[in-house]
Amino acid sequence: MKKALMAGIGFAIFASVLIGNLYWKTQRHFAAVIETHLLPTPSSKGLHPELSNRIADLNKRSTQGPNRVDSLALLSTLYHANGYLNRAWQGYRILIAIDEKNPLWPYRLATIVSSFGQLNDSIALYEKTIELDPEYLPSYIHLGDTLLKLNRHDEAKRVFQSVYDKTPTNPFALFGLARIALAKNDAAQAKPLLESARRSNNRVGGDLLADIYERLGEKSKARALLHDVTWSSHIETPDPWVDDIVSECYDSFEVAMAGGKAGRAGNTIRAIQLLNKATALDPLDHNAYNHLAELYVEQGDLDQARKTYENCIRTLPTFDRGWAGLISVEIKSGNQSRASELIDQAIAKCPESYVISNYKGEALINENRLNEAIPYFETTIRLVPNNAVGYNYLARIYLKMGENRKALEQLQKALKAEPSNPLSLELITIFYVLAGDPAKASRYLQRAIDSPRVSEKAISQMQAMYTNKFR
Repeated sequence: MKKALMAGIGFAIFASVLIGNLYWKTQRHFAAVIETHLLPTPSSKGLHPELSNRIADLNKRSTQGPNRVDSLALLSTLYHANGYLNRAWQGYRILIAIDEKNPLWPYRLATIVSSFGQLNDSIALYEKTIELDPEYLPSYIHLGDTLLKLNRHDEAKRVFQSVYDKTPTNPFALFGLARIALAKNDAAQAKPLLESARRSNNRVGGDLLADIYERLGEKSKARALLHDVTWSSHIETPDPWVDDIVSECYDSFEVAMAGGKAGRAGNTIRAIQLLNKATALDPLDHNAYNHLAELYVEQGDLDQARKTYENCIRTLPTFDRGWAGLISVEIKSGNQSRASELIDQAIAKCPESYVISNYKGEALINENRLNEAIPYFETTIRLVPNNAVGYNYLARIYLKMGENRKALEQLQKALKAEPSNPLSLELITIFYVLAGDPAKASRYLQRAIDSPRVSEKAISQMQAMYTNKFR
């Protein structure tokens, strides 16, 4: 019994010594690889002080500390998040060599390599990621997108199809398959795929589907969809392995951009968090305040939106979009007198802003001070002559004043500036209906029907007016 016990103890001691020896050799190997290949730290000049200190500390711990791999992982992430892509690239290459079972490193390196246009190299890295972790679906989506960019349609289709087979409602796989169908000029095949994608995520594929509807002659569907869609089809797939990198970023612009991406993806809470971080990093970033305020408006939090817009114009008093947003919040809140005060303040700060000129002109129209409103819309036309908005406002004023000839001149100018402007088409059609000119009313009504920018409701109303007047 004692012999067996002593033998067991002896084996345990031998095993622990062997494991310790292997661990020591492994750590020595890791240290040698890191020390040989890690790039020197960048200059601290102009860096955020905390970022500079963290880089120096992590670089030292990567080469000298006991937790070299973890330190290098965080250092590489820090480089990636703050735009030091060459250093992040090298850090991830080292990690691939010494932490070879971790799919995060080839994946993140693939995103960097792809951003430099080295698509074939990124394909190999995405494929390695999938080999290491077959369950992380964004790697398939990025691989499919990359193959599609290289016109390797059959390979891309197999990748997107593999995601579809796992999750038939994945909007990004459906969108990828639809894009492949369109690359082969098969709109009929792309249509149901995009419809399915939108059922899963209505932010994906909308404008592309509207284009297909129009191409296939389904104009009413195209029109209805375009009035429902306010964003591009190309929404990026949620990707925690890359999206979370921004948590280590000290650049307010990049953080704000990430906030915008989160907002476009429908993650308003995350977008607000990131934009608050952006304004904390740079309290003078008026664009970040403006975007943050827009998100508060979207949430219905007008009090926070008001405070944020006030910070925005305090930061840059000549920023007309900040003033316009604040004015809009007061109007939504029913504070018309405060809105009027703000409009006058904004005009003084932003005399060359057509947006503020429109607010002032519209306020004067509401007070029936039509002659006083005219110069503000003339300012709009001077500033943006290729935009129909100023002409439309003037047309409305002249119609109210009974000066039909001048109103018609403005509507014709509006349509010359923007041939498919929906309000211009509506107003000129109604003008000719009321004027009793069936030929011209019919011509403009047909232009409105043919334009996907005019709503179904407006078309129905114009058709009813036309019928009542002429039939």
